Amino acid sequence: MHKRWTLIDKSTTISNKGIFIQMLKRHLNQLTQEFGWDPVARNDDGSYSLSLDPNLQIVLRENELRGITLLSSLASLPENGREEYLIRAMTANLFGAETGGAVLGLDREGKVIFLSTFLGENLSYRDFRERLEDFVNYAESWRNETLGFVPNKVN
Repeated sequence: MHKRWTLIDKSTTISNKGIFIQMLKRHLNQLTQEFGWDPVARNDDGSYSLSLDPNLQIVLRENELRGITLLSSLASLPENGREEYLIRAMTANLFGAETGGAVLGLDREGKVIFLSTFLGENLSYRDFRERLEDFVNYAESWRNETLGFVPNKVN
């Protein structure tokens, strides 16, 4: 007997929309309770923002691919040595080894460096917390590297 596979149409995806936001809400509630933080309010666009220190904010939102996106705006693209920095970022993105599987990118205007990653469906709280912690660590590290970037000087 052959198993028949079907593609999920948009109506199914739309009807499932909200499942991941509910999962995210549960996980954020548990996270805030665990750390004794104030509850995280939902933004007007449906996303949630975690301000972990004055210079680091993580935006969490449901995406169209059945999961959660984590996004952090890190710093402005360095003025000096832009090409060298971008090559460094592309190298870091290669295989995700230096980004923890997240991706460094530019905003639409090409002026701000951001880090983003995707969390799939059916994520336990423990997995969510670990992935969030890893993401925060990489975001903080890349923010510091971006702010302190000094291009190599060729004589």
